Amino acid sequence: MNELLPATARPALIECYGAEFRSGDPEAAAAYTKVLMAAFDFEIPAHASAEPFAASTELFFLPDVTVSWAKITASRFTRTMRTIAARGTDQILVVCYRNGHFDMTTGGETKRVEAGEIAFIDLSQAITIEAPLVDNISLAVSRRKLEAMVPFLDAAHGFVRPRDALSKLLYGMLEGIVAAGADLPVVDARGIAGAALQLVVACLEPLSRQSAESGRNTVSLVAIKAFIEQHLLEPTLGPQALLDTFGITRSTLYRLFEPLGGVSAYIAQRKLNHAFRLLSDTRQPRGRISQLATELGFSHPSAFTRAFKDAFGLSPKTVQALAEQSREQEVQLLISPEPMQYLKPLRTS
Repeated sequence: MNELLPATARPALIECYGAEFRSGDPEAAAAYTKVLMAAFDFEIPAHASAEPFAASTELFFLPDVTVSWAKITASRFTRTMRTIAARGTDQILVVCYRNGHFDMTTGGETKRVEAGEIAFIDLSQAITIEAPLVDNISLAVSRRKLEAMVPFLDAAHGFVRPRDALSKLLYGMLEGIVAAGADLPVVDARGIAGAALQLVVACLEPLSRQSAESGRNTVSLVAIKAFIEQHLLEPTLGPQALLDTFGITRSTLYRLFEPLGGVSAYIAQRKLNHAFRLLSDTRQPRGRISQLATELGFSHPSAFTRAFKDAFGLSPKTVQALAEQSREQEVQLLISPEPMQYLKPLRTS
């Protein structure tokens, strides 16, 4: 239909790219590593090192989300805290394998995710993924976009939605986007992306339900956690501030947070996670670490540094330096984006 319209009347279409790395190319694995470098460190597992490497992928850039599919030989994808600090990518990935399976390791726990199940990966947290054969379709969305829609987004990392009616609907929509691909008008893509995000939120609904059911006073637990998130940079945030705000007894407060390791430990971890995001976010202006430590309620910058390094294995100064290098690299990539040399438009006009 669009071919019959004059060029000025044709609707603008979404950007979409593809890449293929053939098994006969000795540089294929190194090239694919560069394409993936913003999200993961990539390597071929030792058991498959003698096998020829091959990969193909397509990416579709809709408003607010990116949908992609990939087929790759045996692969391992790793994201460490150092990688996170150095790359600055802060997205949520929603991944579904069309065939086969993959093993996902987060927080020392490994889960096997089968074809048809939907896995959620928070790129601000560490993870290792290994698959004997990759055949997946995925959606990437900015954390900032999704966290306004999901109350407990941090708990989404490593969450697996089983094969059910809802996961099938989301998978079907992603397949539909891929099928429409290069012919998808931007004006339609906006609504489609919004519908896909609503399905993502619906798939994560069990997280909110579990969090609400983890205490007797369900409203208080949800409200208290929301209050903590809103006041992370207030030095006075602590158990006493929560008692004063919500008017509950100390025993009730401690009971609510007992499954989460205790209220003080929970607040401390949320503060440290928030600090890591601020220090590693390339869009944030570079601030003084001592000032951040004071805002988070630490008695001295050295106490903050010790707690931070214990939690992430890197000092705040190191994370900030890695983020600064990433910011400089982003400026360079605007001039000569290395990964883009391997991605070709799916249409020529």
